[in-house]
Amino acid sequence: MSDPIRLDDLIRRLLPDLELPDHLRPADLLDDCVVPPVVVAEKVEALRALVSCGGCDDPLTGRIASSRNVARYFQPRLAQQRHETLWIASLDAKNRVRNVDLVSKGGLTSTVVEPRDVIRPLLLNAACSAILVHNHPSGDPDPSPEDLALTERIAKACALVGIRLVDHVIVGADGYYSFLDTGLLPHG
Repeated sequence: MSDPIRLDDLIRRLLPDLELPDHLRPADLLDDCVVPPVVVAEKVEALRALVSCGGCDDPLTGRIASSRNVARYFQPRLAQQRHETLWIASLDAKNRVRNVDLVSKGGLTSTVVEPRDVIRPLLLNAACSAILVHNHPSGDPDPSPEDLALTERIAKACALVGIRLVDHVIVGADGYYSFLDTGLLPHG
């Protein structure tokens, strides 16, 4: 059995012309906060995208039948991120995905979201219903009191414009949490 390839070595193989300042390791390029050298910037962005999607770049399409469908799509993309992000999936009348939009990108423990930030892409995509998704960088998908309050605010805002919030799914490295599955959002 051969020795496993370290991430730094793999990146050096993929980007042989890489010249970095002494304070950076090749694996540091995967951090969105690190500005890559111009000569390899396009390749670094592609590598970041590959890592963030867990090697799966299939779009979220078709009919959403369960929270498991949503988690299966988002977990490899979000579970290992070091910051919270919030996404909204716009659905048609038959729960088919029209569009998926990044609504907010925050810090280690939270992200700031206003209902208008969620409602705008839903209206632009003529959504009949929606699924809210965000990650917990801690790995624990259990909702915080702030998550509960956010879900209630977004559900009310959606209802005001005739859009039903179908679910709010939180993904983490340790699994996922569905507000619909646990009875915190009404079936409808």
